[in-house]
Amino acid sequence: IEYCKHKCSPRMAESASQILQNEYVRIRQNAREQSVQTKDAPAVPITVRQLEAIVRVSESLAKMQLQLNVTESHVREAIRLFNVSTVDASNSGIVDSIVFTAEQREEFAQIEQQIKR
Repeated sequence: IEYCKHKCSPRMAESASQILQNEYVRIRQNAREQSVQTKDAPAVPITVRQLEAIVRVSESLAKMQLQLNVTESHVREAIRLFNVSTVDASNSGIVDSIVFTAEQREEFAQIEQQIKR
């Protein structure tokens, strides 16, 4: 454990980063399409904080294997864990009672603009 703490700091490989970016966009688009179909205000199932958490989980998975790079399989597993724990809850209606502040909605809009570039 001591060796891992001091010597292992995995970084995201380009291919893993691309998978993460594509999944983020896919989740956001699905939420937007669902809001159009139901004519409800769009629920945001993934935030920047959650995206950062997926990155940290991916890095932790790589670290457990003493890897120098976060691979596609690490990202896929982190996304799977996110889907099981968060997206499924969102789709079940558990988070419908959450109200986003104007600041949070503005942050979401800025993120969407950056992704579309």
